Amino acid sequence: MGATIKEERIEIRLASAEKERIRQAAVLCHQNVSEFVLGAVRHAADETLAEQTRFVLPVDQMMAFYAALDQPAKSIPRLRELLKKPSVFENK
Repeated sequence: MGATIKEERIEIRLASAEKERIRQAAVLCHQNVSEFVLGAVRHAADETLAEQTRFVLPVDQMMAFYAALDQPAKSIPRLRELLKKPSVFENK
């Protein structure tokens, strides 16, 4: 398996004390600063995306959720009428 070609770059400005703190943490993790920062940013990105794409419920609430999904759809007359009208995004 070949190495990933790194084509992009992110630059940030920070105080020297912040840079030193990050450098010290990277040393403790046996990484260089780039590896340490990229790992931290990946983790933050994964967490942020997960918060927007999945949810976790206790078992009883999950069972109630499944039960609600299994119910037949309700007929909503006003919604049915609305959906019969052409979309404002369609050409007339």
